Amino acid sequence: MSQSDVDDVDLAHLRRAIELADETGDAGNRPFGAVAVGADGHVISEGANSVATSADVTEHAELDAITTACGEGRTADLVGATMYASGEPCPMCSAAMVWAGITRVVYAASSADFSRILADGPRFTLGCSDVLDSASVDIEVSGPHLGDEALAPFHRFLDTD
Repeated sequence: MSQSDVDDVDLAHLRRAIELADETGDAGNRPFGAVAVGADGHVISEGANSVATSADVTEHAELDAITTACGEGRTADLVGATMYASGEPCPMCSAAMVWAGITRVVYAASSADFSRILADGPRFTLGCSDVLDSASVDIEVSGPHLGDEALAPFHRFLDTD
C-alpha cells in the first residue's frame, strides 16, 4: 500500500460520493456513497448504502458500486480503477476492492470520525489501510479528505449538530 495525494478531479468525485450518501440517507439508510472511476477517468459506476432498505448487511456503497459494474459486464474496467468513498471503507469492502482489481482508494471521512458520532453497532479497529496493506498487490490509499463535508449527511440523518 502507498499513499497518494488528491487533486481537484479527486475532490469532485469525493463530493459526488458524499451527494450519493446524502441521497441514501434521505431514503432511510446510513449515508455512505461511492464512485468507481476507471483508469481513463470515466465514471464506471456509483453505489450507495442500502443496508436498511434492503435488509442485507452486505449492501455497502462500495460493494454496490462494484456489483453495479459487474452487472453491466464491465468487470475488466475495474482493473486499475479508483474507488471514491464518502467514508473509510470497512474490511469487507476493502477486501472486495482487492478482488475487483481496484488499485486506488480515496475516502472522505475516517472510521474514527464516524465512531465519534455513531453510538450503536459493531466497529472494527482494523482500518482500510491495514486491510489493503496485507494484500499481495499495491493499492494506493488517500484519506481522510473533506471529513466535515462527509459527516454533514450523517448529522442530518441522526438529526444532530
